[in-house]
Amino acid sequence: MVARREPIAVLPAEAPLWRPLAVLVRPLDHARRWLWGVSAKTAFGRACVRDRGLRLTTLALAHMAVAVALTLVAPVWLLLLGPIVLGVPHVASDVRYLLIKPPLPLGRRGLVLLLGPLMAMTGHRVLATLGGPYLPELEVLLGAAAMIGGVAIAPAARAKKALALAIIASLTALALAYAHGALVVVAHAHNLIAFGLWLWLFASETSRRMLVGLALAYLGVLALFMSGVCDGLLVEHAIASDLGHFGLGEMAMTLAPGLDLELALRLVATYAFAQAIHYVVWLRLIPQRLDERTAPPTLRRSVGRVRRDFGRVGFWVLVALTCMVPLGALAFEAAEVRNLYLLAAIAHGWLELGIIAALLTRGRTRAAEDA
Repeated sequence: MVARREPIAVLPAEAPLWRPLAVLVRPLDHARRWLWGVSAKTAFGRACVRDRGLRLTTLALAHMAVAVALTLVAPVWLLLLGPIVLGVPHVASDVRYLLIKPPLPLGRRGLVLLLGPLMAMTGHRVLATLGGPYLPELEVLLGAAAMIGGVAIAPAARAKKALALAIIASLTALALAYAHGALVVVAHAHNLIAFGLWLWLFASETSRRMLVGLALAYLGVLALFMSGVCDGLLVEHAIASDLGHFGLGEMAMTLAPGLDLELALRLVATYAFAQAIHYVVWLRLIPQRLDERTAPPTLRRSVGRVRRDFGRVGFWVLVALTCMVPLGALAFEAAEVRNLYLLAAIAHGWLELGIIAALLTRGRTRAAEDA
């Protein structure tokens, strides 16, 4: 049935790429093919080729190990370059899998309910940057409105929707009383929620034991950073690793305002790790989990599918923005370019929360029926 709707032989994703882009993609695919050839010489490598669940589990654990190492060795560079290099592609993946190919039907009403408050939120931040007043309470209300919109479009019983709305209203009332702190919590939480969303999607493709193992590995890393074991190293980075006006001290004031330095640096470390995995989730784990084919995708095919989903114009706009942000960081102050990206992408975390609210309201039983 799926093959008849979208025959593999005529997928737009398989169409020839623009030649300069193909020149960049081809050597990477050759390297990928060589690595899989080497891996296939082992029983575990062959199992990863055959079993997408095992392959994605291995991929997730490997990226966690790399993210831990980078957080310990170069946290400032990780926090600076992550958004600059991967920010635009990861927001595009957000849009692709939450709006273009949503996990539940949205319709025009859903798009208005979700995007209306988020566009207003972005406009509010832009005006504040240009000298207007910044009202964190307004941002909380607009974010809550997006989550309420998510509940409104969820196919669920009225009683279940009423319960979800009551929970959101209670959390919003609490957030309004501590608006600045609430927005800091959202900044941390949206990284964690993306990993939770992937586990939710991945549950149907792997064993419960593997799923629990992934969750424990992730939480174990967070516990490691929060335990204080790495305090000495983090303080050393805070003292010696500032990059111009950007460093762990500045990030501590942003991500853990009002806390003592050691506790604040622990939270910064957890954020750096969680942000790195957040990018992995949207750029590798979710795309491969939702791919129609279970075989490891080539980069050429992945790029072709992005072009198909965004259309020709949208794809080249995405390519241009992906290149412009790193080039801007080379030409101007990198920390300022990072801040500009975060300003433009401020609403994407609330978009994730809105869709998550819809999915939780719908529930897994209904999700299985829809699938």
